[in-house]
Amino acid sequence: MRKIAAALLLLMLLFNWIGYSFVSDYLQYSSDKNLEQQLDASLYNEDDLIELKLAINLPYQNNWADYERYDGEIEYKGVIYKYVKRKVANDTLYLKCLPNKKKMSLTAAKNDYFKMTTDLSQNDQSKKSSPKNTITKNISQDFEDNFLCISLALATQISPGLLNNKPVESIVSKSQLSPEQPPDNLA
Repeated sequence: MRKIAAALLLLMLLFNWIGYSFVSDYLQYSSDKNLEQQLDASLYNEDDLIELKLAINLPYQNNWADYERYDGEIEYKGVIYKYVKRKVANDTLYLKCLPNKKKMSLTAAKNDYFKMTTDLSQNDQSKKSSPKNTITKNISQDFEDNFLCISLALATQISPGLLNNKPVESIVSKSQLSPEQPPDNLA
């Protein structure tokens, strides 16, 4: 009995890690194939098509008299559109698209499941406003600012004739005193 329970728990864990992504990818693939078959058979409403105009800069481009069937997709403002037809006229590419609602719902379900299983549903605002993060941020900024000066000061102790036989301490002190652009030549 324990072996069966352990095997079931292991199968659930493997499905959680790997299986769900395969299942959701397969569902998206099958819905895309189904939609392409419907588009090839012209089983859609012409009124639902959205037209995109893209400027193209190709010399000697021929104008097309009619639209031709074209496959592809684009995501714009969170909406996934499936290309149906395309046409070139003058210097513009016209694309007629349909919103792919089934793929959007499958993608949303996949993302929701991932958030639930990885516990990413917490608000990011609570993490940003915590005083612990601001303290570590301030300490890390101070450390990064002073790290360059400390490493340059240590470099002068190791090799005093660094940078064209000019001491590094004078360069460090001049760079800390002047907020404007450094001079072209240090002599």
